[in-house]
Amino acid sequence: MAEVIVQRACAKLRSAIGDEAVVRSNFIGDLRYMLGALESIQPVLERAEMEPFRSIPVARWLQLACSAACKTIDTVNELHDARPQAAATLTRMLPHLAIVKNAMAIEVQETKKLVMRADEERPSRFPNYYTEITEEPKTRPVSEEAMIFGRGSDKERIIAALLCSTEPNITQEHITILPIYGLEGSGKTTLAQMVFNGTHSLQGYDFRVWFHVSPQLDFHALGNSIICHVLERRQEASDMEGMEGIMKRLHELLHRKKVLLILDDLWEEDSIQLQLLKSMLTFLGDKMDVIVTTSNQAIARNICTVEPYRLNRLSDDTCWEIIKKSIGFEGGEEELEKIGREIASKCCGVPLVAQEYASILHFSSRDAITWKKFMEWSIWSIIMKSISSRVWLSLARFELSYRSMPPDLRLCFAYYCAVFPTGHNIVKDDLVHQWIALHLIEPSETLSAAQIAEEHITRLQNMSFLQTAELDHTPGPLLMPLRSTTSTTTLLLA
Repeated sequence: MAEVIVQRACAKLRSAIGDEAVVRSNFIGDLRYMLGALESIQPVLERAEMEPFRSIPVARWLQLACSAACKTIDTVNELHDARPQAAATLTRMLPHLAIVKNAMAIEVQETKKLVMRADEERPSRFPNYYTEITEEPKTRPVSEEAMIFGRGSDKERIIAALLCSTEPNITQEHITILPIYGLEGSGKTTLAQMVFNGTHSLQGYDFRVWFHVSPQLDFHALGNSIICHVLERRQEASDMEGMEGIMKRLHELLHRKKVLLILDDLWEEDSIQLQLLKSMLTFLGDKMDVIVTTSNQAIARNICTVEPYRLNRLSDDTCWEIIKKSIGFEGGEEELEKIGREIASKCCGVPLVAQEYASILHFSSRDAITWKKFMEWSIWSIIMKSISSRVWLSLARFELSYRSMPPDLRLCFAYYCAVFPTGHNIVKDDLVHQWIALHLIEPSETLSAAQIAEEHITRLQNMSFLQTAELDHTPGPLLMPLRSTTSTTTLLLA
């Protein structure tokens, strides 16, 4: 969040420096210095905020940078507020004007010193926590047994949707694109794996291809991957160059063939790129079924040819089953089972979180005191303690979600996470008013602050961070964090 606040402070300084009334003051040199200092720490801020394990000095520096940026914003606002006051007192209250100017000078100097300190104390080096867990693009799915719990019915619905799309008169297109969407850790990839490996339910495919898309959609890599899979050879750097040649070769290989293609972890939001992807897939074969996994409902809506499938949270009982199976708990200990079920309720229906709680419990003493201690841990604490690289990969994807947000939305999201507990219901208009009152949102040249807030809420809903709660006794639509998703995200990004 510090990075976003520094961006806001820089924008405020640029505006003030361009203001003729401020230029005529004696503070323009100080403002320019602060702008240069804050701009110089922005690249370091971006690196620091991406660190999962922050050392105490780095964490303190982030707080310092955030404080310096906030004080800069307040100082610039006071400069603007002081202008009409000074004008009003120019002819009637010259002594008061001198006091105001002196107080403003002190305020500017204090702010400048804080900014200077943030600039001087910025970290120069960061340990590379991601070196050993860098994720390579996947071309084959690897299923995890624990993630399959509770997803049998979801698998059957996906298969039924694919089979239904093959019936005559259902669609005139020879391609079916069925997205599965939901937050990271909810099991989208696992569900796609279950369908991909379901040889008894889905027969008749000539080829089954798995392609991991994240983080960028690369048409060249996708085309080459399909060619290599069909020809059953390794993908090499000497593969065919140029999309025209790739498309021609794909059309030759897939003519009169039925293909199941999994596009795992799609992040591309640009509607033109998504339309190009859809056109490419339509061109490839006589019959192609495509399953897309994505964290963004808007992407799912833009790429689909049939209704996208939303992956909902697991029940608390299912999360407890995941934990039990992972740690080999066979029952018979009522007190431990009661505590275990309370721990399962904190998983918020996310199987990934259940697995991480299980990892911690597996290596702990099996006694009530120890389990109660773990029950009090936040999800962030679980991730910090986890020895599994899978969590860091999921965290990296949360980082992608966060980084894709515009600056105003990051501030609004951070405020929501910090203030409201998991499962909290709030009237949408109340949330919008809070964002605006705190100046987390500022109007643009074309949109009011309220309109921008509506766009922010829609985007958070598309990313599965918020959902609409339908309650009969409420005066208007409510927003609540998804227990299966937002709880995790809140604690990861707060």
